[in-house]
Amino acid sequence: MKSHWSDYVLSSVFIGLILALTGGSVLLVRGWTAAHLGAYQVLADLALALVAYGLASALVLRLLLRLRPMPLGEHGADSAAFTYWKLLTVIYRLGQGAMGWCFPFFLRPLRDALFGARVGADVAFGGTIDDPYLVSVGAGSVLGNASLVSANYIADGKLVCRPVVIGQGVTVGANAVILPGVTIGDGAIISIGSVVMPGSQVPAGERWRGNPARKWL
Repeated sequence: MKSHWSDYVLSSVFIGLILALTGGSVLLVRGWTAAHLGAYQVLADLALALVAYGLASALVLRLLLRLRPMPLGEHGADSAAFTYWKLLTVIYRLGQGAMGWCFPFFLRPLRDALFGARVGADVAFGGTIDDPYLVSVGAGSVLGNASLVSANYIADGKLVCRPVVIGQGVTVGANAVILPGVTIGDGAIISIGSVVMPGSQVPAGERWRGNPARKWL
């Protein structure tokens, strides 16, 4: 994936803004941590800075998406949409990384929701969601260990972005891959290691497996 100077400029501007918000947050409570935590102030400030950076990243990401939603479809490597996607990716990945230490696996749905994923109640995430702001997961669904739900892929120099919709009570097996434009109906099962190809529509209650995944009787 080829980078342009504008990618670095945009990323630097927004990372600088996020760092400014982070520093302001730490300074607001520095007096309290100094007075009450003594020798542990440095550790407390570091932990607060990481959390503040993650929350500031989520805030900036949501504001950007409110002002300009990520364009769907195919985008060339030199397009403004591709540049915008790279900026959004830098923001949410660094933000999630900063807060990773305080989000164990059972809190991953909350972390992804902070960055725009639409997540129902009683879900479990053992895998990874790419472009969470384009993904929705219904109540009671499970994403197995090391699975991947991605609203993007890059092929032949083009970026493809399409939303992924996972219904209620869906099971996505370990190491399975769900690609852009996929809709999975309520109660469906995606077997271990399966690859659901872009644009696939999985009807409610069906079991799919394989690469590419197909209905399994």
